[in-house]
Amino acid sequence: MAAAYASLLSLGHILDQLLQHPPRQMAVLHKAQIHSLLQIITFLQDFLEEYSLTSWVEIQALEEKISRSAYAAEDIIESRVVDQILAISKAQRRGIFTHFNLFSKKTLRSSTEFSQDLDKVIEEFDSMKKDVMKIKEIQGKKVVQQPTKDATSGSFVRGTSRSKNTMVGFDEDLIQLMEMLTGDESNLQILPLVGMGGIGKTTLAKNVFDNPLIVQHFDRRALVTISQQYSVHEILVGLLKNIGFLAGGDEEITRDDDDDELGLRMHRSLFDRRYFIVMDDMWTIEVWDGIKRFFPDNNNGSRVMVTTRLTNVADDFRSCAPHQLHFLDGDQSWALFCDKVFGKESCPPELEEAGKTIVRNCRGLPLAIVAIGGLLAKSSRTFEYWDYVANDTYAALNMGGDEICFDILSLSYKFLPIHLKPCFLYLSIFPEDCEIRISRLVKLWVAEGILKPMGSRNLEEIAEENLKDLIDRNLIQVNDYGSRKKIKTCTIHDLLRDLCLREARKEKFLCVSMIHSLNSHPRSINNQRRLIIQRSSDEEELQQQVFDAMNSVSSTRSLICCELKSTSIKLSVCFRLLRVLCINGIYSCKEIQQLVNSRYIDFKAPSYPNMSNTLESLSLLWNLQTITIGGSASAWPMNLPGEIWEMPQLRHLEMEGEFHLPDPPSKKGRRDIIVLKNLQTLYQISNFSCTDEVVHRIPNLRKLGTTYLGEFTRDYGENVYNISKLHNLESLVLDSYVNVVQIRLPQSLKKLTLERCRVCWEDLKVAGSLPHLEVLNLRYNSVLGPCEWNPVEGEFLELKCLRIDDTELVEWTADSFHFPRLEKLQLGFLRRLKEIPFGIGEIQTLRSISLAVCSESANSSAQKIQEEQRNLGNYDLQLRILKRGGGEFSHTVV
Repeated sequence: MAAAYASLLSLGHILDQLLQHPPRQMAVLHKAQIHSLLQIITFLQDFLEEYSLTSWVEIQALEEKISRSAYAAEDIIESRVVDQILAISKAQRRGIFTHFNLFSKKTLRSSTEFSQDLDKVIEEFDSMKKDVMKIKEIQGKKVVQQPTKDATSGSFVRGTSRSKNTMVGFDEDLIQLMEMLTGDESNLQILPLVGMGGIGKTTLAKNVFDNPLIVQHFDRRALVTISQQYSVHEILVGLLKNIGFLAGGDEEITRDDDDDELGLRMHRSLFDRRYFIVMDDMWTIEVWDGIKRFFPDNNNGSRVMVTTRLTNVADDFRSCAPHQLHFLDGDQSWALFCDKVFGKESCPPELEEAGKTIVRNCRGLPLAIVAIGGLLAKSSRTFEYWDYVANDTYAALNMGGDEICFDILSLSYKFLPIHLKPCFLYLSIFPEDCEIRISRLVKLWVAEGILKPMGSRNLEEIAEENLKDLIDRNLIQVNDYGSRKKIKTCTIHDLLRDLCLREARKEKFLCVSMIHSLNSHPRSINNQRRLIIQRSSDEEELQQQVFDAMNSVSSTRSLICCELKSTSIKLSVCFRLLRVLCINGIYSCKEIQQLVNSRYIDFKAPSYPNMSNTLESLSLLWNLQTITIGGSASAWPMNLPGEIWEMPQLRHLEMEGEFHLPDPPSKKGRRDIIVLKNLQTLYQISNFSCTDEVVHRIPNLRKLGTTYLGEFTRDYGENVYNISKLHNLESLVLDSYVNVVQIRLPQSLKKLTLERCRVCWEDLKVAGSLPHLEVLNLRYNSVLGPCEWNPVEGEFLELKCLRIDDTELVEWTADSFHFPRLEKLQLGFLRRLKEIPFGIGEIQTLRSISLAVCSESANSSAQKIQEEQRNLGNYDLQLRILKRGGGEFSHTVV
C-alpha cells in the first residue's frame, strides 16, 4: 500500500506545481482537467489513509491499479511538459521562436492530444473512485460489526507463557529494574521498557516477572501480551485469568461479561494488595487510558511494567523515566550466541572465527542472534557450513521457511501510519552500515514527492517530524548530533534495512541493484521508477557498460548511484524524465541541460566551460528544488543566470566552490514578480549583494555562505548591511579578506562561522550580543590584532559550541558566567595559547573539550581542568587531545 499511497502523493505534487507555478513554456495548461484529477486522487489518498491497516482482497487489488494509473498519469503530464520546454528552447537557440509559435497548428494539435490523454486518465481514476465507493458500501457492515479496536476473537490479547527465556547481556538492566520495582516509592508507578523490535524487551520482562524476589515481593502478578489491534474486554479477561481470580472460587469469566463488571472484579482482586502487572507489546497509550481506572493505588508499592517499541508511547505515561534497551556489545552477543548454540559446551576452535563473524553480522540485536543460533544448533557443525552462513547471515535466517525473525520486525512496518511507510522504505537506498546524513535524506524525501503536505508548513519541517517519528518507533537510531543539537546522522540496523529492501521490492517502490548483477540482467531494471545502483566492483569500464545498457528505463524518475568511482559516466537519453539524479561524475554537463524535469541534482562537474553553459540553462529546469555541484568545475567562480529569480521551487543551491548571484530583474512594468519563498540555502556566493530587492525575493533563507573580495566599503557599501534584514537566517558562513565588522548580523542567527575576516577580539561582542547564537566558529585569520580575548559578561548567553582554529590567540580570560551554557569547546592549531581559562571547567553544561595541535601549555591546562572536575565528582567531562610530532599525529582520549 505504501507504493500506491506514495504514487498519489507524487502525482499530487506535480499537479499542484502545475497549477501554482506552471513552466513559462506551457502553451495550454488545461486547468479544469488538472483540478478534476487532483480532486479524485485526494479522495483516493484519504481512502488509503483510512483503510491502511485492512487486508481486504479488494483493496489489495486496487492498490496495484492505483500505482499503475498514477505512474501513467505522471508519464503523460511530465512528457508533455518536457517536450514543450525542450522544443521551445531549441527554437529559441535557432532564433525562430516567437510568441505566435505557442499557438501554431502543430502546437494546438499537440495540446488537443494532451487533453484527450488527460481525459482518459481522469476516466480511469474516476472508475477507481467508483470501485472505492463499492468497497466502502460492501465492507461497511463488516467494519461496524467488528471494529478495529474492539475485536472479540481473543487473538489480540493472550496470557503469556511462563516458560524459561534465555537472558544474556541484560544483567545491569535487570538490576536497575529490580531496584525500581522493589524500591521505597509507595505510590503506584508505571515503568515503560522501550526498544526496537527484537531488542529483548519481552525476554527481560519475563525474567523480571519470574524472578524469585519479585514472586516473593508481590501478592498478585499478571502478564499479558497486547497487539496493535487491542480490545479492552480481552485485556481484562487475560489479566483476570492470569491473576487466577474467580469470584467465590467457581465463578467463570465469559465473553458476554460487561467491561465495567470485569474491571470491578479486577479492582477488587487487586485492592489492598501489592501487585505487579506486566503489559507486553503496547502500541498506543489508549490501551492504558481504557483500563487504568481499574488499577487501584494502594500506596503499598504496586507496579505496572509496560513494554513498547514506541518511545512516544513510553513518554506518555509520565510516571517513571522510560528504561531504554540498547544493542548488545561484542562480548554479550558472543555469550548469547554460544549459549543458544552450544549450551554449557564451548565453541570448537575451528568454528570460532566464522561464529564471531556471524555474531558481528547480527549487529547486537538479540532476536537475530537467537534466531541464527537456533538454526546453527540444529545444523551441521562444519567450517564450510558456518563460513557459508557467515557470508550471508540474513539469507540464512530464512532457511527452511522459518521467518520468525522478520515476522517480528515486520510488525513495526505493518503498523506504521501510511504516511510514514514510503519514508521508511526509502531508507533502503543507502548501503549497508551507511551513516545517513539527515540533511541529504530530507532533501531527497522532499524531491521524491513522498511527503504529505500539511497546511502552510514547509516540507522540510514535515520531513523532520517524520524522521523523529521513525526514531521514536525505534526503526532508526540516531548516530550523531550536530553542533546545534540537531540530528546530523542516523543509522538503520541491517535486519531492518533488509526488511526495507524486501517490502520495497515487493511493492515495486524502488529497485536496489549491484553493478555486477545489473550488467548480467539488464532487464531487471525495466519499468523501475526509482533505481539505486551500488558498486560491487572496482572496474570502471564495467560501470560504463551498465549505463550504456540502460536504454529501456524510460520509466525511471530517480537514479541514485552509490560509491561509483568513475568520473566519466555518460547518461542515456532515456533519462530525460528524471526527477532525482545523484551521481559521482558525468561525461558532459550538456547532459544536465536535458534534465528539465529534475527536482534534485547532485553531481561532480568535469570542467569549467561546460559548467558555465549548464548554469545558463538552469532556468529550463522548471521544477528544480536542490542542486549540489562539486568537482573540478567548482574551483572557479561561476555566474548564475538571471532566470534563477524565476524558479519558485528552488530550495537549496550549494557548490563546493563559489558562484555569482545576479541582481533580480527590474520590477519596472512587471506584475509577475516571483518571490522565492521556498529558498532556504545559498552556499557559497561570491560578493553577495544583499539589496532591498534581494531581501524581498528570499524572505525564508536559512543558510547563507558568502565570500567577499576587494575593498569592502567601496565595492559593497550599504547593500551588505541588509543581511540583517534576512529575519529567518539561522546559519551564516562569512569568508572575507577584509575587516567586515561593519556588517550587521541578523538577530535570528543560531550559527556563525567567520574566516579571514580579520576582526579584533573585542569586536566579537557583535556576535556575543546575538540572542539566539548557539554555535560560533572562528577559523583561519578570522580574528587579528591584539592577541588577547576578554569576553564581557552578559554576552554569548545561549552559546553551546565554541570552535577556534588557527588564530594568534595568546591570552584568554574568561569564567563560567561568560559562556553559561557552553557544552562543547574545540580548539585547533592554537600554538601560542598559554592556557584555557580555568573557569571554563566550572561551566555546569560543559561536556567536552577537544584540542588539535595546540601548545603544550594549553593541553596541560585542559588536563588540569578535567582532573579538578573529577575531584569534584564530575566524570562526564570528556577530553580529546591530538598532537603532532615527527610528521605524525597521536590521538589521546582522557
